[in-house]
Amino acid sequence: MAVTQVLLEETSPNGNVQAIVEVADGACYFYLFGGRETSIGLRSVWVRNLAQAPISLDVDAMKGGKPPMNPRAHCAHPDGAAPLRQRELRVVWLPEGNGAGLYEQAELLAVIPPWSGEGTFAGYARDCVGEGPVAWPLAAHNALIERLDRADVYWRQWGDENPWPALQTALCEEVASALGKHSNYYAIDGGAWPPKALLRVPVAAATALVTIGVCIRPQPNVERFVEDPRPRRRIELGAWLPAAWPNDAITRFAGYLSAQSNLPWSRYTWLGPGHTIPCDAWPDARFEYALLTDRHARVHVNLGEHFEDPVTVLWLLPLTRDEQRRVVESGSDAVLRDLPPDRGGVVARG
Repeated sequence: MAVTQVLLEETSPNGNVQAIVEVADGACYFYLFGGRETSIGLRSVWVRNLAQAPISLDVDAMKGGKPPMNPRAHCAHPDGAAPLRQRELRVVWLPEGNGAGLYEQAELLAVIPPWSGEGTFAGYARDCVGEGPVAWPLAAHNALIERLDRADVYWRQWGDENPWPALQTALCEEVASALGKHSNYYAIDGGAWPPKALLRVPVAAATALVTIGVCIRPQPNVERFVEDPRPRRRIELGAWLPAAWPNDAITRFAGYLSAQSNLPWSRYTWLGPGHTIPCDAWPDARFEYALLTDRHARVHVNLGEHFEDPVTVLWLLPLTRDEQRRVVESGSDAVLRDLPPDRGGVVARG
Protein backbone atom coordinates (compact mmCIF):
# COMPACT_ATOMS: atom_id res chain seq x y z
CA MET A 1 0.00 0.00 0.00
CA ALA A 2 1.42 3.37 -1.02
CA VAL A 3 2.40 5.82 1.71
CA THR A 4 0.95 9.32 1.48
CA GLN A 5 3.20 12.15 2.62
CA VAL A 6 1.81 15.59 3.35
CA LEU A 7 4.47 18.20 2.63
CA LEU A 8 2.48 21.32 3.41
CA GLU A 9 -0.88 22.17 4.94
CA GLU A 10 -2.15 25.73 5.26
CA THR A 11 -5.46 27.58 5.64
CA SER A 12 -6.23 30.65 3.55
CA PRO A 13 -6.41 34.11 5.15
CA ASN A 14 -10.18 33.95 4.58
CA GLY A 15 -10.23 30.88 6.81
CA ASN A 16 -12.39 28.70 4.56
CA VAL A 17 -10.00 27.14 2.01
CA GLN A 18 -7.26 24.68 2.86
CA ALA A 19 -4.12 24.18 0.77
CA ILE A 20 -2.33 20.82 0.85
CA VAL A 21 0.74 19.57 -0.97
CA GLU A 22 0.82 15.78 -0.98
CA VAL A 23 2.93 12.98 -2.43
CA ALA A 24 1.35 9.59 -3.14
CA ASP A 25 1.93 6.80 -5.67
CA GLY A 26 4.91 8.56 -7.21
CA ALA A 27 3.12 11.84 -7.93
CA CYS A 28 3.04 15.19 -6.15
CA TYR A 29 -0.16 17.24 -6.18
CA PHE A 30 -1.25 20.65 -4.97
CA TYR A 31 -4.83 20.75 -3.61
CA LEU A 32 -7.33 23.37 -2.53
CA PHE A 33 -10.27 22.25 -0.37
CA GLY A 34 -13.10 24.78 0.02
CA GLY A 35 -15.41 24.84 3.03
CA ARG A 36 -18.98 23.66 2.65
CA GLU A 37 -20.37 27.18 2.22
CA THR A 38 -17.95 28.07 -0.56
CA SER A 39 -18.15 27.18 -4.23
CA ILE A 40 -14.54 26.01 -4.27
CA GLY A 41 -15.05 22.30 -3.59
CA LEU A 42 -11.95 20.19 -4.25
CA ARG A 43 -9.46 21.42 -6.84
CA SER A 44 -6.10 19.91 -7.65
CA VAL A 45 -3.18 20.25 -10.01
CA TRP A 46 -0.27 17.91 -10.63
CA VAL A 47 3.11 19.33 -9.63
CA ARG A 48 5.60 16.63 -10.70
CA ASN A 49 6.26 12.91 -10.94
CA LEU A 50 8.90 11.53 -8.62
CA ALA A 51 9.33 8.31 -10.60
CA GLN A 52 9.30 7.20 -14.21
CA ALA A 53 6.17 8.42 -15.96
CA PRO A 54 3.69 5.98 -17.51
CA ILE A 55 2.90 6.08 -21.22
CA SER A 56 -0.75 6.89 -20.60
CA LEU A 57 -2.99 8.10 -17.80
CA ASP A 58 -4.04 5.42 -15.30
CA VAL A 59 -7.79 6.01 -15.48
CA ASP A 60 -8.60 3.00 -13.30
CA ALA A 61 -6.39 4.36 -10.53
CA MET A 62 -8.19 7.70 -10.75
CA LYS A 63 -11.56 5.97 -10.43
CA GLY A 64 -10.20 4.29 -7.32
CA GLY A 65 -9.32 7.67 -5.81
CA LYS A 66 -5.57 7.52 -6.45
CA PRO A 67 -3.79 10.61 -7.81
CA PRO A 68 -2.43 9.60 -11.22
CA MET A 69 1.08 10.22 -12.48
CA ASN A 70 1.26 12.59 -15.42
CA PRO A 71 1.82 10.68 -18.72
CA ARG A 72 5.32 10.73 -20.15
CA ALA A 73 4.53 13.01 -23.08
CA HIS A 74 3.46 15.77 -20.69
CA CYS A 75 6.44 15.64 -18.30
CA ALA A 76 9.49 17.88 -18.45
CA HIS A 77 11.22 15.12 -16.45
CA PRO A 78 9.77 11.87 -17.83
CA ASP A 79 12.11 9.73 -15.72
CA GLY A 80 11.07 11.51 -12.53
CA ALA A 81 12.10 14.76 -10.85
CA ALA A 82 13.73 15.36 -7.49
CA PRO A 83 11.50 15.44 -4.40
CA LEU A 84 10.33 18.86 -3.33
CA ARG A 85 12.26 20.53 -0.51
CA GLN A 86 9.57 20.56 2.13
CA ARG A 87 10.95 23.38 4.26
CA GLU A 88 11.20 25.66 1.25
CA LEU A 89 7.58 25.30 0.13
CA ARG A 90 5.13 28.13 0.56
CA VAL A 91 1.69 29.11 -0.73
CA VAL A 92 0.82 32.55 -2.06
CA TRP A 93 -2.93 33.13 -2.05
CA LEU A 94 -4.70 35.44 -4.44
CA PRO A 95 -6.14 38.26 -2.28
CA GLU A 96 -9.61 37.17 -3.42
CA GLY A 97 -8.96 33.77 -1.80
CA ASN A 98 -10.17 31.67 -4.74
CA GLY A 99 -6.81 30.61 -6.11
CA ALA A 100 -3.21 30.13 -5.06
CA GLY A 101 0.31 29.46 -6.24
CA LEU A 102 2.79 26.93 -4.87
CA TYR A 103 6.39 28.11 -4.58
CA GLU A 104 9.67 26.47 -3.70
CA GLN A 105 11.48 29.49 -2.32
CA ALA A 106 11.11 32.04 -5.14
CA GLU A 107 10.31 29.48 -7.87
CA LEU A 108 6.67 29.18 -8.86
CA LEU A 109 5.89 25.48 -9.32
CA ALA A 110 2.12 25.29 -9.78
CA VAL A 111 -1.01 27.44 -9.83
CA ILE A 112 -4.64 26.65 -9.09
CA PRO A 113 -6.48 29.64 -10.61
CA PRO A 114 -10.10 30.66 -9.94
CA TRP A 115 -11.26 28.82 -13.09
CA SER A 116 -9.72 25.48 -12.09
CA GLY A 117 -12.23 22.66 -12.44
CA GLU A 118 -13.96 24.04 -15.51
CA GLY A 119 -14.19 21.22 -17.99
CA THR A 120 -11.06 19.11 -17.72
CA PHE A 121 -8.79 22.02 -16.77
CA ALA A 122 -6.99 21.57 -13.43
CA GLY A 123 -4.30 24.24 -13.26
CA TYR A 124 -0.78 25.10 -14.36
CA ALA A 125 2.51 23.41 -13.51
CA ARG A 126 6.05 24.45 -14.33
CA ASP A 127 7.10 20.83 -15.02
CA CYS A 128 4.20 20.12 -17.39
CA VAL A 129 4.66 19.93 -21.15
CA GLY A 130 1.63 20.62 -23.33
CA GLU A 131 -1.99 20.61 -22.22
CA GLY A 132 -2.08 17.35 -20.31
CA PRO A 133 -4.90 15.63 -18.41
CA VAL A 134 -3.74 16.73 -14.93
CA ALA A 135 -2.04 20.08 -15.66
CA TRP A 136 -1.24 22.62 -18.34
CA PRO A 137 2.21 24.19 -18.76
CA LEU A 138 3.05 27.33 -16.80
CA ALA A 139 4.37 29.43 -19.65
CA ALA A 140 6.60 32.44 -18.96
CA HIS A 141 3.97 34.80 -20.42
CA ASN A 142 1.12 33.50 -18.22
CA ALA A 143 -0.55 36.55 -16.62
CA LEU A 144 -1.00 34.63 -13.38
CA ILE A 145 2.74 34.88 -12.70
CA GLU A 146 2.56 38.68 -12.45
CA ARG A 147 -0.75 38.44 -10.56
CA LEU A 148 0.85 36.18 -7.94
CA ASP A 149 3.89 38.45 -7.75
CA ARG A 150 1.52 41.30 -6.85
CA ALA A 151 -0.27 39.06 -4.38
CA ASP A 152 3.05 38.25 -2.72
CA VAL A 153 3.74 41.97 -2.31
CA TYR A 154 0.20 42.49 -0.97
CA TRP A 155 0.63 39.86 1.75
CA ARG A 156 4.08 41.11 2.68
CA GLN A 157 2.48 44.48 3.47
CA TRP A 158 0.45 42.83 6.18
CA GLY A 159 3.47 40.97 7.50
CA ASP A 160 5.98 43.82 7.45
CA GLU A 161 3.67 46.69 8.35
CA ASN A 162 0.00 47.21 9.10
CA PRO A 163 -1.78 49.22 6.37
CA TRP A 164 -5.00 49.38 8.40
CA PRO A 165 -4.44 52.50 10.58
CA ALA A 166 -3.74 54.70 7.55
CA LEU A 167 -6.58 53.16 5.53
CA GLN A 168 -8.96 53.43 8.48
CA THR A 169 -8.19 57.14 8.86
CA ALA A 170 -8.54 57.82 5.14
CA LEU A 171 -11.90 56.02 4.83
CA CYS A 172 -13.32 57.72 7.94
CA GLU A 173 -12.29 61.12 6.57
CA GLU A 174 -13.79 60.36 3.15
CA VAL A 175 -17.11 59.31 4.71
CA ALA A 176 -17.10 62.38 6.96
CA SER A 177 -16.50 64.73 4.03
CA ALA A 178 -19.68 63.44 2.37
CA LEU A 179 -21.96 62.68 5.32
CA GLY A 180 -20.51 64.33 8.40
CA LYS A 181 -18.70 62.87 11.39
CA HIS A 182 -19.82 59.46 12.59
CA SER A 183 -21.49 59.15 16.01
CA ASN A 184 -20.63 55.48 16.45
CA TYR A 185 -17.79 53.22 15.29
CA TYR A 186 -18.38 49.47 15.49
CA ALA A 187 -15.64 46.92 14.85
CA ILE A 188 -17.24 44.16 12.76
CA ASP A 189 -14.27 41.87 12.07
CA GLY A 190 -14.60 39.72 15.20
CA GLY A 191 -10.88 40.05 15.77
CA ALA A 192 -10.06 38.22 12.53
CA TRP A 193 -8.37 39.49 9.40
CA PRO A 194 -9.25 41.66 7.58
CA PRO A 195 -10.01 44.56 9.94
CA LYS A 196 -13.42 46.06 9.24
CA ALA A 197 -15.76 48.53 10.88
CA LEU A 198 -19.23 50.04 10.50
CA LEU A 199 -19.79 53.77 10.85
CA ARG A 200 -23.11 55.18 12.03
CA VAL A 201 -23.59 58.75 10.84
CA PRO A 202 -26.53 60.98 11.83
CA VAL A 203 -27.71 63.01 8.85
CA ALA A 204 -30.72 65.22 8.23
CA ALA A 205 -33.90 63.13 8.64
CA ALA A 206 -31.94 59.90 8.35
CA THR A 207 -29.24 57.64 9.73
CA ALA A 208 -26.49 56.48 7.40
CA LEU A 209 -24.58 53.24 7.92
CA VAL A 210 -21.35 52.73 5.95
CA THR A 211 -18.76 49.97 6.25
CA ILE A 212 -15.03 50.60 6.06
CA GLY A 213 -12.40 47.93 5.42
CA VAL A 214 -14.45 45.67 3.18
CA CYS A 215 -12.39 47.09 0.31
CA ILE A 216 -9.21 45.53 1.69
CA ARG A 217 -9.99 42.36 -0.28
CA PRO A 218 -10.85 42.44 -3.99
CA GLN A 219 -14.05 40.56 -4.73
CA PRO A 220 -13.68 37.09 -6.27
CA ASN A 221 -14.45 36.34 -9.92
CA VAL A 222 -15.35 39.87 -11.03
CA GLU A 223 -12.99 39.61 -14.01
CA ARG A 224 -14.96 36.66 -15.31
CA PHE A 225 -18.15 38.69 -15.70
CA VAL A 226 -17.17 42.27 -16.63
CA GLU A 227 -14.71 43.54 -19.21
CA ASP A 228 -13.11 46.06 -16.84
CA PRO A 229 -13.10 44.64 -13.29
CA ARG A 230 -11.35 47.59 -11.58
CA PRO A 231 -14.49 49.63 -10.77
CA ARG A 232 -16.22 46.56 -9.32
CA ARG A 233 -13.46 44.77 -7.40
CA ARG A 234 -13.48 46.80 -4.19
CA ILE A 235 -16.63 47.79 -2.36
CA GLU A 236 -18.09 49.12 0.85
CA LEU A 237 -21.74 48.69 1.85
CA GLY A 238 -24.10 51.44 2.92
CA ALA A 239 -27.69 52.05 4.00
CA TRP A 240 -29.71 55.26 4.26
CA LEU A 241 -32.31 54.65 6.99
CA PRO A 242 -35.27 56.95 7.80
CA ALA A 243 -35.04 58.99 11.00
CA ALA A 244 -38.33 57.44 12.13
CA TRP A 245 -36.65 54.06 12.61
CA PRO A 246 -36.27 53.18 16.30
CA ASN A 247 -32.79 52.47 17.60
CA ASP A 248 -33.34 48.72 17.88
CA ALA A 249 -34.30 48.56 14.19
CA ILE A 250 -31.14 50.47 13.23
CA THR A 251 -29.05 48.15 15.41
CA ARG A 252 -30.60 45.10 13.80
CA PHE A 253 -29.93 46.42 10.33
CA ALA A 254 -26.35 47.26 11.31
CA GLY A 255 -25.90 43.61 12.31
CA TYR A 256 -27.29 42.45 8.99
CA LEU A 257 -25.04 44.83 7.04
CA SER A 258 -22.03 43.60 8.99
CA ALA A 259 -22.84 40.00 8.10
CA GLN A 260 -23.20 40.79 4.39
CA SER A 261 -19.77 42.42 4.37
CA ASN A 262 -18.23 38.93 4.28
CA LEU A 263 -20.59 37.43 1.69
CA PRO A 264 -18.32 37.63 -1.39
CA TRP A 265 -15.51 35.76 0.41
CA SER A 266 -17.65 33.21 2.20
CA ARG A 267 -19.43 32.14 -1.01
CA TYR A 268 -16.80 33.24 -3.55
CA THR A 269 -19.12 35.45 -5.52
CA TRP A 270 -19.32 39.21 -5.96
CA LEU A 271 -21.72 42.07 -5.30
CA GLY A 272 -22.32 44.88 -7.75
CA PRO A 273 -24.90 47.47 -8.83
CA GLY A 274 -28.17 45.80 -9.82
CA HIS A 275 -27.56 42.67 -7.74
CA THR A 276 -30.14 41.60 -5.17
CA ILE A 277 -29.67 39.70 -1.91
CA PRO A 278 -32.19 38.31 0.60
CA CYS A 279 -32.76 40.69 3.50
CA ASP A 280 -34.85 40.05 6.61
CA ALA A 281 -33.73 43.21 8.44
CA TRP A 282 -36.29 45.65 7.04
CA PRO A 283 -38.90 46.61 9.70
CA ASP A 284 -41.64 46.31 7.07
CA ALA A 285 -42.17 42.59 6.43
CA ARG A 286 -43.25 43.27 2.83
CA PHE A 287 -39.61 43.79 1.98
CA GLU A 288 -37.69 40.53 1.67
CA TYR A 289 -34.74 41.62 -0.47
CA ALA A 290 -32.19 44.37 -0.86
CA LEU A 291 -31.22 45.88 -4.20
CA LEU A 292 -27.63 47.10 -4.45
CA THR A 293 -26.95 50.36 -6.24
CA ASP A 294 -24.10 52.85 -6.50
CA ARG A 295 -26.45 55.75 -7.34
CA HIS A 296 -27.81 57.79 -4.45
CA ALA A 297 -30.07 60.80 -4.85
CA ARG A 298 -29.01 62.59 -1.67
CA VAL A 299 -25.28 62.11 -1.43
CA HIS A 300 -22.24 60.87 -3.27
CA VAL A 301 -19.62 59.23 -1.07
CA ASN A 302 -16.29 59.26 -2.89
CA LEU A 303 -13.89 56.81 -1.26
CA GLY A 304 -11.15 57.37 -3.81
CA GLU A 305 -8.68 54.66 -4.76
CA HIS A 306 -7.15 52.15 -2.39
CA PHE A 307 -4.87 49.24 -3.28
CA GLU A 308 -4.74 50.73 -6.80
CA ASP A 309 -8.49 50.30 -7.39
CA PRO A 310 -11.44 52.70 -7.01
CA VAL A 311 -13.73 51.85 -4.09
CA THR A 312 -17.50 51.90 -4.64
CA VAL A 313 -20.18 52.22 -1.97
CA LEU A 314 -23.12 49.91 -2.70
CA TRP A 315 -26.30 51.21 -1.06
CA LEU A 316 -28.98 48.73 0.02
CA LEU A 317 -32.53 49.46 -1.05
CA PRO A 318 -35.64 47.54 0.16
CA LEU A 319 -37.45 45.37 -2.38
CA THR A 320 -40.57 43.26 -2.26
CA ARG A 321 -40.52 39.74 -3.65
CA ASP A 322 -42.36 40.90 -6.80
CA GLU A 323 -39.91 43.76 -7.32
CA GLN A 324 -36.97 41.40 -6.93
CA ARG A 325 -38.51 39.15 -9.57
CA ARG A 326 -38.80 42.14 -11.89
CA VAL A 327 -35.12 42.94 -11.37
CA VAL A 328 -34.19 39.40 -12.37
CA GLU A 329 -36.46 39.48 -15.41
CA SER A 330 -36.05 43.07 -16.65
CA GLY A 331 -32.98 44.53 -14.94
CA SER A 332 -32.58 46.95 -12.07
CA ASP A 333 -32.88 50.27 -13.96
CA ALA A 334 -36.54 49.79 -14.79
CA VAL A 335 -37.34 48.90 -11.17
CA LEU A 336 -35.32 51.82 -9.77
CA ARG A 337 -37.24 54.30 -11.93
CA ASP A 338 -40.55 53.08 -10.54
CA LEU A 339 -39.65 53.02 -6.86
CA PRO A 340 -41.17 55.70 -4.60
CA PRO A 341 -38.77 58.32 -3.18
CA ASP A 342 -39.11 57.02 0.38
CA ARG A 343 -37.11 53.89 -0.46
CA GLY A 344 -33.87 55.16 1.00
CA GLY A 345 -33.51 58.11 -1.35
CA VAL A 346 -31.98 56.03 -4.11
CA VAL A 347 -32.87 56.80 -7.70
CA ALA A 348 -31.57 55.91 -11.14
CA ARG A 349 -29.20 58.31 -12.79
CA GLY A 350 -28.03 58.44 -16.36
